[in-house]
Amino acid sequence: MKNLVSYSLAFAAAVLFSVAAHAQIYINTPDKAEQRTATTVVRTDEKSIDTLRRIDPSDSETVRLHETDGKDGLLLEVNGLGLKLGRSYESKTWDELRKSRFGLTFASDIELGFTTLTGVTYDHPHEALPDFLDQTLGSSFHFGFTPIGIWMRLDRKGRSHLQLGMNYSVDNIRLTNPALAVRNDGQLLVPIALDEPAKKSKLRYTSLGIDLRYEWTPNNKLYLGLSTHYDFLMNACSITKKPKEKTDLSGFSTFRFGVGASVSYRFLGLFVRYSPTSLFKSSSGLRAQTLSYGVTIGF
Repeated sequence: MKNLVSYSLAFAAAVLFSVAAHAQIYINTPDKAEQRTATTVVRTDEKSIDTLRRIDPSDSETVRLHETDGKDGLLLEVNGLGLKLGRSYESKTWDELRKSRFGLTFASDIELGFTTLTGVTYDHPHEALPDFLDQTLGSSFHFGFTPIGIWMRLDRKGRSHLQLGMNYSVDNIRLTNPALAVRNDGQLLVPIALDEPAKKSKLRYTSLGIDLRYEWTPNNKLYLGLSTHYDFLMNACSITKKPKEKTDLSGFSTFRFGVGASVSYRFLGLFVRYSPTSLFKSSSGLRAQTLSYGVTIGF
């Protein structure tokens, strides 16, 4: 009998203890609407990779961590003062600069126009000869383009670029007098009378060089450019047609320096190039600079 009473009292004590513990837990547990739980936020920004952020619960009124109205980070609030957590402006700017800051161009900046000789001077051996370098401007053509180049963006908005490229150009100087052709006499360049006047008599020289170009774009359609040119002579010759004859010439400068400018709207524009370096060597008896201008097509 005593054992039964003891077991009953022990059972009743266990029940009372369980009820009290349950009541205590229920009292200390906040409502679901008031609970602060750990939240995980996954966001994908347009200019960044997916980011995983965890907002931990905080019962302190001094320190709070919550999301900002924008989408660039979180706000850490300490005693009413906010500290924005996120990527810095410098890191975002550098990411934008790294994107397409460098690039390659192929077969770009095509030039179609005319070439004229300026400052033509005949030295002593040619003083008694006619002005055989007089030219027909409308038939003195210039063609050039950039086979390959590399450009670099200089600012964050992409308004200015610097391009270093290879330039190939061909220039024809159509002589006014078709009865004369230019030939070499030792180191000199001299006119030779043809047996019969040709339909065309001209000088042609081909150059391969390096161009350094700065381009500024005030808007998405207008392009302004300045350039410097470093050209190396590949070939120079005298050509007559009907009768057809081609003769290689020496006496042209092997290296020339020039400057240029261009203005384009969309892909079509105008260009001008001037070379203060003489087209001919001093030993040829001739001196002349060249001015080229015309239409440029950009890609």
